[in-house]
Amino acid sequence: MTADKSPDFIDPDFIDLEALDVGPMLRHGRTATFAPNWKSVLLADASVGIVMIILGATATRWIVWVGWPIVIVGLFYVFLVVRRALQWRWLRNKAGLS
Repeated sequence: MTADKSPDFIDPDFIDLEALDVGPMLRHGRTATFAPNWKSVLLADASVGIVMIILGATATRWIVWVGWPIVIVGLFYVFLVVRRALQWRWLRNKAGLS
């Protein structure tokens, strides 16, 4: 597989995270954060939480005390993905990526 050599492409392996001066947010900087398909990564991750919500809602129809905790865990998981999306967007903006 060849890398995209368009003018907007920045290889995530060569981003100097120390030079971004992001302080404690540096620990959130991963290779996927700066990848061109970062939105796809987050969408795939969020789909796990959405499936948990759907399965929990389905399980609630038969065993309520089993279904609701699954729904709550799924909602919390989606919340964490949204939080990570905001962190990644901020880090990408600091790195000069849009």
